[in-house]
Amino acid sequence: MSGPQDSIAIGERSARAAASQPQPAACVSVPHDREGEQPLLSVRDVSHTVGDTHVLEGISFDVFRGEIFGIMGMSGSGKTTLLRLLIGLDRPTSGRILFKDRDITQLDEFELNEVRRSMGMCFQYSALFDSMTVAENVAFTMRNRRDVPRAQVNARVNELLDLVEMAGTGHRMPADLSGGMKKRVGIARALMQQPELVFYDEPSSGLDPVMACNITGLIKRVSEDLGSTAVIVSHDVEHLLAMAHRVLMLHDRHVQVIGTPEELRACEIPIVHQFVHGLGTGPGAELCPAR
Repeated sequence: MSGPQDSIAIGERSARAAASQPQPAACVSVPHDREGEQPLLSVRDVSHTVGDTHVLEGISFDVFRGEIFGIMGMSGSGKTTLLRLLIGLDRPTSGRILFKDRDITQLDEFELNEVRRSMGMCFQYSALFDSMTVAENVAFTMRNRRDVPRAQVNARVNELLDLVEMAGTGHRMPADLSGGMKKRVGIARALMQQPELVFYDEPSSGLDPVMACNITGLIKRVSEDLGSTAVIVSHDVEHLLAMAHRVLMLHDRHVQVIGTPEELRACEIPIVHQFVHGLGTGPGAELCPAR
């Protein structure tokens, strides 16, 4: 059986990256059983500039159906910017983002909203509406759907609350919920329209270690049970590697590595090795206390 490094294809930086400062070559892994398969989401040479600041450069990757795909990196690495581009809140300066082979960078707002019906979004701090009950929050994306009977909406809400282990809480208000319970409601709401692709923004942020582990397990179980595809943005290395099939790491505007958890743990690119293993030495760790 080949080792992790045998399945990593070594790619070269673009000319622009090389001109800015020397960087190690990126490690990029493609699942062998997905070769030739049409990706659900495909990002092609995406760059994004805000004012005079180059935030992302030459970003390319594929996400396949049924995959749990992680995006990680240090604070300020461009994770949130990339997420906003993927859901069409911002448009990249250059490059293409294809969802089901349709370039969303070329769509107007009406067309984007149609595409978003196939997507779900679980926000970092749940973003529940304080004036709505749990059930109303879960059903929020269906509020203007006149083609779906109210009884069907209510049944779907109850089904999802049961799925995220929140059965019987539909009448409660967000103020009565713990942080972990709010995360669960946020996950249920993201799944309301049976999306093909669900985005999770820092799902373990603000939770204690035990609850963060539970939410990690819940996302993995829900994705597997429903057969949905998930893109998870996080800087929580331990939990992201525990649930993702493949993970991408951003640093200095570029993709540093794409691979399985095992491949990331074995990757020898210094910044990847430092980040994955939580080392208190290296770039950006000048103030870390000695261990």
